[in-house]
Amino acid sequence: MGISLEDLQNVWSALAGATSMNGANIMFIGARLGDGTSDCAQNFAKLAATRAARSVWLIDLDFFVDKQFSSLGGANAKWQGPFDMAFGKLPFWRAIPRTQSDQGEGALVSYRVGKTKLFVSRFRREALQSGQSIQVGPAPDYWRTIRASIDVTVIDAPALEKSRSGLALCAEMDGVVLVVNSDGDPRDAIDLRDEVLNRGGRILGVVVVNGRTSSRNKSAANKNRHPSEQNQAVADFA
Repeated sequence: MGISLEDLQNVWSALAGATSMNGANIMFIGARLGDGTSDCAQNFAKLAATRAARSVWLIDLDFFVDKQFSSLGGANAKWQGPFDMAFGKLPFWRAIPRTQSDQGEGALVSYRVGKTKLFVSRFRREALQSGQSIQVGPAPDYWRTIRASIDVTVIDAPALEKSRSGLALCAEMDGVVLVVNSDGDPRDAIDLRDEVLNRGGRILGVVVVNGRTSSRNKSAANKNRHPSEQNQAVADFA
């Protein structure tokens, strides 16, 4: 299950129509676990990497799972990295409670996927101190810096039924793609649309995937969750 080549091209065209493609941010988000959002985000990032002049980032917002890093083979590959993703700015992620010496800027790093122009994120749990969790929220200065350096940043947001972290960032994206499963409840798609719009997100379009992945059902996704993930917060930085 995933996204067709035609859908990939349509998403690319929609993003190109909304931006100059010289520094664009796009988010893929779904309502339910197993809707295929991660497959869509990864395949689009691969397409973007073949067209990018500089580089493409694939950021997995499901920090404590790091599915994108693992599925691309990062656990067993000798990739170049880790590379800093903070770029000297206060990024969209922050360790809480904060400390004077470190606010968690080094918790998210990237690795180059083979010899391609694609870089995938990896969350470093060891960067958090005991008792800390991670928080995400708006970071306009950060995203301006990223647009000036990275051709396309692709955000793989967790399903809303698991985390609302994608909603905290959607207003700062150049476009949001809703991923809807053909077997799902139509009301989920409507609720997802309304949630994104209410948070200021710009919806580029909807991708409908056929069938539901069996490996990402709710019980399986929660089975091995890190304790800190329970406290993964979504809030504006204060």
